[in-house]
Amino acid sequence: MSSARSRLPGWARTGARRAADAVLGPVLGSVAGGRRTDRVAITFDDGPDASTTAPLLDLLEQEGVHCTFFLLVRQAEQHPDLVRAIRDRGHEIALHGIDHRPLTSWRHTDAVRMLRDARHRLEVLTGAPVTRYRPPYGKQTPASWVAARRAGLEVVVWSADAADWVDRPATEVAATATERLRGGGILLLHERVEPGPAGEPVSTSFDRVAMARQVLHDVTARGWSPVTVAELVRDGGARRTAWFGH
Repeated sequence: MSSARSRLPGWARTGARRAADAVLGPVLGSVAGGRRTDRVAITFDDGPDASTTAPLLDLLEQEGVHCTFFLLVRQAEQHPDLVRAIRDRGHEIALHGIDHRPLTSWRHTDAVRMLRDARHRLEVLTGAPVTRYRPPYGKQTPASWVAARRAGLEVVVWSADAADWVDRPATEVAATATERLRGGGILLLHERVEPGPAGEPVSTSFDRVAMARQVLHDVTARGWSPVTVAELVRDGGARRTAWFGH
């Protein structure tokens, strides 16, 4: 279905996406934004990271901003102090998986078991409930979506990304982020970047804290308040999308 849609012209793809969201969104929808257009959610994947997380938390505290961190359990268990620091500074902690393997090829029962285990292990570290999950690489099937729901997790995707796995100046990464972002949207950023879907290494040298600083500056300059996913959807509700075949 997704390959057929990719051959359509842009206007037709947009129409097909809207039709799919209208039909499937209420039933199999992943959170892709909120309905309040004066806010945007800033999210960070693949952490925590030994070199980036602490200065990033300092920046967010200086700016008075709370974000959502989608953590890998493997990383979190290596850096429990950073997990506690994220929690103690008021940020939302969500699950990105035990590691970065997508669940699209897993047996359904195995996917449910893994997600329940990952959720429990992350909750042990945070001392608080974990209720949201982002699939690695955004890869998802209806079966893996149901697995997340059976594990007690709400799936959160994104409406804009900064392509921050491509090495270039931090200012260019931030410009990409704000160019793609719209009010009510969810922005995908990374504390660190796992290898690509085919196992290819990803190497970037730009300063991710400087990139985040510029993103926050640009977001507020546009009149948007940067918030967590929980805050984004709390007032007005969530916008959902049938996010499959990515």
